Amino acid sequence: MANRMGNMDIPFSEVYNEEDDVYYVTFNTSEPSYCQEIDDILIMELGLFTHLPTGFRILNFSKNRVKMVKFSVLLKKIKETLQDVDLPRLKDRETQVKEALEEVFA
Repeated sequence: MANRMGNMDIPFSEVYNEEDDVYYVTFNTSEPSYCQEIDDILIMELGLFTHLPTGFRILNFSKNRVKMVKFSVLLKKIKETLQDVDLPRLKDRETQVKEALEEVFA
């Protein structure tokens, strides 16, 4: 992956996987991530702890390649999708830990 610096001095890497036809962009945060599908073309990578974008993937890149992307439309779509993400709550995790401890010490 080639390291670059974005406009806000945030390092990022990008790579195109020709075999899978996927274009990857990763913001070098070192935070473990999970994926959230925005649509059939775009997948956002979100930080496991912060739930902030850590990168994205463009599927079928060679077929969906466009010369100009309306970033305002794309950002609006991303924001709407992220509002629908059901983020874990501390209480949920406490319940999981309690149940696991009860099972271990039973």
